[in-house]
This record gives sequence, C-alpha cells and structure tokens, in this order.
Amino acid sequence: MRVAILALIDFFHPPFKKYISLHNFRYLATGGGTLLLGILSYYFAYFFIFKTEEVNFGLLVVQRETASLFVDYSIAIPTSFLLNKYIIFTHSQLKGRVQLFRFLNLQFINILANYVLLKFLLELLRDYPTLAVLSRILVSVLMALFSYLYQHYFTFSVKKIGSKKEKKH
Repeated sequence: MRVAILALIDFFHPPFKKYISLHNFRYLATGGGTLLLGILSYYFAYFFIFKTEEVNFGLLVVQRETASLFVDYSIAIPTSFLLNKYIIFTHSQLKGRVQLFRFLNLQFINILANYVLLKFLLELLRDYPTLAVLSRILVSVLMALFSYLYQHYFTFSVKKIGSKKEKKH
C-alpha cells in the first residue's frame, strides 16, 4: 500500500521538482488529500447524516455544524496520523504510542489555534468579506507550516546518531 501511494504522489512531482523537494511534496500531497477527505466527510455528515439543527448524543446536544466537525475530525485525524507515520516520516525511531500522543497534542494545538486565529482575523476584517475568506487561507497555510515543523522536529523526530551523549565512553 505504501509503495502504491508513494508511486502515485511521485508521479506528479516532476513539474514541481525545481521548487520543492520530494519529501515536502509528499507531505503537501498527503496533507492536501487528508484535508480533502475531511472536507468531504464534513459535507457528507452535514447534508446526509445530521438532518436537524441540533444533534442529541445522549448526554451532549450540539449544533449540526459541530457534529459534522466531529465526524470530519474522527476520520481526518487518524488518516493523517497513519499517512504521516507510514508514508512521510518513516525514519522516526520513536515508539508509536509516543508519536500518537505527540500527534494528538499537535491536533489539539491546531484546532485551538485555528479557532483563535480565525476568530481574531474575522473580527478584524468583518467589514471586508473578501479578506475574511483570504484569512481562512492564510490561517490554513500558517497551520500547515507549523504542523510540518512540529511533526518533523518533534512528533516523528529522529535520534541524532553520534550525539555528544553517545560519544562519551
């Protein structure tokens, strides 16, 4: 499965070879695919699963949009983790549970930061609807960059070979 996914992604890389490394292209492709999957699952949940404005989960009653977001996250987050672990950041030697904990931590930060940044920008630009839409794009780009750096250097980090601790006898 990994080989097939990489072959598909790598097929589209040549036109972008001068501008972006294969590793970063793969990250963007899997991230874009996960984003699309999340959007589609949100759409499907909103229009086909949740037909009322309020959704009753027994102890919890939420708006239709929030329930659809739960569906989106419950599909996109595990998919994103699996793609990052087994397709993009395969060089990490950290235990899977450590990676998962760090990844879920990142998702929590992303959800919170997305909400705060978007709320701030939308309030700031409420009189400029076009700029409000662009602010959503800006927040998405900033969060994607942050996520990549967080995952590369923390979630799926690699132990340095020949570090100072290892050189001491």
